Amino acid sequence: MGGVIAALATPSSLHDGELTLLPLDSGIPALLVAASYDDEITRWTQVPQGMTLLDAGLVVAGWAGNERVVRLQVCLPELSPAGLVTVWINARDKAEVGYWLLEAARGHGVARRALAMLCDWTFASSDIDELELTTLPGNTASEKVAAACGFDDAGFIELDVKGERRSLRLWLRARDEEKRSAAGQRASVGT
Repeated sequence: MGGVIAALATPSSLHDGELTLLPLDSGIPALLVAASYDDEITRWTQVPQGMTLLDAGLVVAGWAGNERVVRLQVCLPELSPAGLVTVWINARDKAEVGYWLLEAARGHGVARRALAMLCDWTFASSDIDELELTTLPGNTASEKVAAACGFDDAGFIELDVKGERRSLRLWLRARDEEKRSAAGQRASVGT
């Protein structure tokens, strides 16, 4: 499956009511700086602490032209951008998704809706058959989002997190319609 995501072109936008996923723009470095000062984001994700605008600009510049990654900003009418969702081909040549939201957007179902949109778009726009998601032990909020979006707990995997080997919980979501229907039913009950 290596390189499958290279065939994906970043969508112009994806919508779910007032929630919109948009391609990255010039405001993304400021979003990364805000994320780097959010203790929950830096605790559970690869975002480093205390980035400057220059640091963030260099990170975003390094993202340009990587055809194995699609990053979209999560936008709400009252907070734009509110976070990022990403799908990429990881070091093991598997399609993986990730997400994070600023504090003001958390706890309102935004992560679940954004991740569901990203997963549905990925399956509809590619021949990817399975998506991976990883969470650090103790990140129950992300585990709930993963389960609500149709990901199944597949045990643990050892991976590098910020230069340190860590045990992460691996979540898998298959393309099949039954799983997608079940995820939609779980999502509609208000997780």
